[in-house]
Amino acid sequence: MSAPVTTPALAFAAATVGYGSRVVVRDATFTVGAGEFVGLVGPNGAGKSTLLRAVTGGADVLGGDVTCLGASVPSMPDRERARLVGVVPQTQLALFAFTARAFVEMGRHPHLPRLGALGPTDRAIVDDVMARTDTAHLADELVDELSGGDLQRLTLAQALAQEPRVLLLDEPTSHLDLNHALQVLDLVRLLADEGMAVLGVFHDLEIAARYADRIAIVADARVRPPAPPAEALDAASIAEVFGVRAVVRTDPVTGTVAVTPVLRGADLAAIRDVPPVGLVCGSGAGASLMRRLALAGHPVFVGALNRGDVDYAVAEAVGAGRVALPPFGEIDDAAAARVAEGYAACTHIIVCETPFGRANLPNLEVAVRSGRPLVLVGSFGTDRDYAHGEARRLWDEALARGATRVDTEDEALASAGAASKEA
Repeated sequence: MSAPVTTPALAFAAATVGYGSRVVVRDATFTVGAGEFVGLVGPNGAGKSTLLRAVTGGADVLGGDVTCLGASVPSMPDRERARLVGVVPQTQLALFAFTARAFVEMGRHPHLPRLGALGPTDRAIVDDVMARTDTAHLADELVDELSGGDLQRLTLAQALAQEPRVLLLDEPTSHLDLNHALQVLDLVRLLADEGMAVLGVFHDLEIAARYADRIAIVADARVRPPAPPAEALDAASIAEVFGVRAVVRTDPVTGTVAVTPVLRGADLAAIRDVPPVGLVCGSGAGASLMRRLALAGHPVFVGALNRGDVDYAVAEAVGAGRVALPPFGEIDDAAAARVAEGYAACTHIIVCETPFGRANLPNLEVAVRSGRPLVLVGSFGTDRDYAHGEARRLWDEALARGATRVDTEDEALASAGAASKEA
């Protein structure tokens, strides 16, 4: 027996949306199911907010269709749509001097007869949503005298007072402090878990990844199919859509996608066609130096690194030369030969404050015997040698061969600048 077909709460079916004859987004096709939170991200002006307005009637559906619970939105009466769809816009229009409670009570109007007064059930719903949004203490305040953050939470309360099946968010936390931003999004996440369909526009990629089940990228007048955050927000997509090279990893605290911008495309274009600066790094020890060297226009070569190492991800972001190893892989003779070739082409090599073990020791050995000028950063204690004294022996050998030891990255960068001028 086949599973029953579930009608999505919200569906864009080859929908082309815009204003009058002006097309903003073409052929958008995606759904938001009951109990699902879908985030929309993309560059400014790409059409994210226009997609929301196509649901509320604020933008035109020029082709295809947008449906809510199976009914076509463009032909839906405003009152019916207001009972199904709640909206939290980025900013509120100019407001009259309503009290905060009266403002939230307006959310009950779609459920009342014309000129009808609120009953006990309506008042109980208003009490509940004001409590959930931490706005009950504002009940007697005038909304035109409130801060943007307080007003934004009241706007969410008003939308929830409608008891919508679909909630639309347009940058819902743009005016909120950190505590209230998390409070609002935690509440929206809970509402989705309880069965509400949520479609939200975000500029903060990490916030979108933390709260959304799936993320759709809106760019170049198109909507990419929504995908889980780890798939939607990969480094290649971020570079293509936003023109930013980033490190994308899993946040160790939240378990969600974390995006760290490293360089803009224009920064990469400024890297000069000169011999690279070599780094011996790993475990994140070279990340800052790589970025600073790239921003200063220096190409970089980092030896052999494991895929999954933070330094490997940064090297990929800045376009640094590297020898890729599998996760937890070791440097074999072939990889060591490629490392030797890379370091031989460098003006000099900086040994970062990385610990050394069997897996990465060959990078240090090749660097020390490369014949290139070496700069050793920091001191070398037992916390850096996990190779039974072999790393310490190579460090001492480097000093004996004339390596320069410095204490800070700034000093290392100064040496890189001098080397580049000589090159």
